[in-house]
Amino acid sequence: MNDFPRVKRELIAALDQGRAAALALVETMPPNLPVHEGSDWTARDLIIHLTALEADMITAMRRAIAGEAFSVDLRGQEDASALYELRRRERADCSWHDLLGEWARVRDQLRGQVLAFPVDRIQSSFSTPFFVDYDLSGAVGACGSHERHHLAEMRAALERPLPTEDSEDSAGRE
Repeated sequence: MNDFPRVKRELIAALDQGRAAALALVETMPPNLPVHEGSDWTARDLIIHLTALEADMITAMRRAIAGEAFSVDLRGQEDASALYELRRRERADCSWHDLLGEWARVRDQLRGQVLAFPVDRIQSSFSTPFFVDYDLSGAVGACGSHERHHLAEMRAALERPLPTEDSEDSAGRE
């Protein structure tokens, strides 16, 4: 028999450890740091995205507990990517402080949802737009992995030299 309370504690510990590393990085970077070359996504956009992903995961977990299939309310958008763009636009005027606060609140809700997840449903599968048919451990692992992926992108963006007028001029001349 599985030790489900231990499994939940380990999931929470992994979430907490990952978030501590994330905060150490994110709190030192400029929110408008361009993250993806050739895209207008910034560090703040990735925090909005990660917050929305966790909010969707909380909804998925609640529906799984109730025995319902998970579906995302696309709010009139064509797909999950368009929904995340909508969420990004909706939070365009939020301060960095407020975005980080929302990110922390949603993570606290996720932690609470993991702790509240009933033992008899812990191996039930559920899905979000980013993962399909995971049980609780797989879903939390996928969430952590997604966060680590975006943090690696932010870390790489911090290490990239910012373009200067001189480098743009010389690139245009060659």
